[in-house]
Order: sequence, then C-alpha cells, then structure tokens
Amino acid sequence: MPCSRVLAFCLALMPCGLQAADWISVSSDYESSIYYDRDSLKRNGAVVEVLLLWDFAQMQLTRRPVKPYLSATRLTRFDCGIGGRASIETTLYRENMTRGDITEVYRTPDAALRFEWVSPEAPGGEVMRQVCAADK
Repeated sequence: MPCSRVLAFCLALMPCGLQAADWISVSSDYESSIYYDRDSLKRNGAVVEVLLLWDFAQMQLTRRPVKPYLSATRLTRFDCGIGGRASIETTLYRENMTRGDITEVYRTPDAALRFEWVSPEAPGGEVMRQVCAADK
C-alpha cells in the first residue's frame, strides 16, 4: 500500500474535532494550562457550550483502576446568566494536548446534567468569563 494511502487512512481514523481545534489560552501555572476551543463555541442565549482542555505538566492518575493521563478535554455548558456550568463529557488522553491513546471517557447522562455555581476567583471562573465574553 503506498505511503500516501496509509497516511490518508491514519488521518481518517483521527478524531476530527480535536485536530482542527483553535485552542485559546485561558491560564497557565506550574501544574497545568487551561484552554478553550474557539471553533467549538455554540451559543444559545445565555448558555454557551464549549470544549475545554487541561494540559498537565506531570502525569495524572484516574481512580481505580489507575490509568495515567497528561491532558483532558471537557465538553462544558456554561449558563452565563446565572454563573453556572455543567460538564457533559470528559475525555482523558495519555499525552499532552490531546495526543496519544484515550485513557478514559466519562459522559454525564442528559437527565443528570445540572448547573453548578462557579467561583469567580477559581480557574473555572476565569474560563467562564472568557468563554461568555467570546465571539464565535
């Protein structure tokens, strides 16, 4: 099989949404960096849905069974009017910036989605401010 066909086949297997992400930096410190994907922003009135990325400097571990990961994406819904967020789906990746094998996927059933208050002083508050103010 020619190399171009193998490359095309491998690219077809990659998750398209993450490869085309337009990651906007929100904050960074010695432990992690937080981004949101401008291309994933969907707005419906005061509610904004967006893909967030946490990129870690050191290996993180899941609960039992223990699995390592260096980055995580979280599809999140923010209610900019009440200052709340609801996590829809979290995906953990073995390598930085959503590379490597997927370690784990957690999905919140639609019936269980609830908005939780976000502290303005916490990193989540900064993420919410930037996402709610962002233009698509």
